[in-house]
Amino acid sequence: MISYRPIGYIEVEGEPSRGKESLIVIHEEFVEGLVGLDQFSHCIVIYHLDRTNSFELIKRRNGHEVGVFATRSPNRPNPIGISVAEILEVTENKVKVRGVNAYNGTPVLDLKPYDRWDSVQNPKVPSWHQVQ
Repeated sequence: MISYRPIGYIEVEGEPSRGKESLIVIHEEFVEGLVGLDQFSHCIVIYHLDRTNSFELIKRRNGHEVGVFATRSPNRPNPIGISVAEILEVTENKVKVRGVNAYNGTPVLDLKPYDRWDSVQNPKVPSWHQVQ
């Protein structure tokens, strides 16, 4: 059995949107882990998609049938979400970011600094895949 303990949660008003600002509120026992994060421009936010409860292995995307692993659908066998977020500010137990596509209260599992290692220049993307 695999289990994870959330390190915090998302605070955001309204519906999720990649362009919206939100707060990642870190539980007090993990605050020390934020030291140095403010020196990065972006971070990878890993979160639990706690509002999903089912999945289908085949999805329809723009007229194509594709497997769930070829989509960014939140309905997956393991409902794990990831976003690359711009770090706007780190204060006390809060990280203000732009770019997390998650609902208010979503449990955060981990934060990782984003660096050149995480960047792929000109990735191959099929024509049926359109980022929404």
